[in-house]
Amino acid sequence: MNKAIFIYDQQAVCGPSEEHRANAMQFRQALGLGVLGSLGASDLTAVPGAHQRGGLLFTARVLPMTTRGTRGTRPRNMGIMVSLTPADEIEIEAREIARGTEHAKIEGIGIEQLQRAALAIDYDGPEVLNPRYRTN
Repeated sequence: MNKAIFIYDQQAVCGPSEEHRANAMQFRQALGLGVLGSLGASDLTAVPGAHQRGGLLFTARVLPMTTRGTRGTRPRNMGIMVSLTPADEIEIEAREIARGTEHAKIEGIGIEQLQRAALAIDYDGPEVLNPRYRTN
C-alpha cells in the first residue's frame, strides 16, 4: 500500500477511528464508481487524513509531468489522499509512489466539487491540473 508516502501525526499510529471511517465512506460515495474507475483507483483505505479529521487513500494511475514540462505517455501509480480539513473543506493531494514527489494538491473544495477536482488530477494537457475544474 502507499501509506508510506504520506506523513502522519503520532496520533495516527492506532489507525482510523469510526469518525475517520465515516468520512472516508462519504468521500467514496461522493466520488462515485465512475470517477474512481476513470482514475483506475485501487486499494481504497480509510485513514486519519492529513489533518486527523478522516480521509480516503487510494492508488490511481495518472499521467505524470516530465522534467520538460510536458505530459508523460505512460501512467504512473500515484497515491491520492482525500482529507477533511479543520475548516470542513476537502483537500486532495496526489503523490507519485515510486519517487514520493508531490504531483498535485487541491485545497479548499466542497463535497460538490470533489468529482471535478479528482478528475482534474488526471488531465492530459500541458498543465498539472485541468484549468477548468473549478468552473460550473
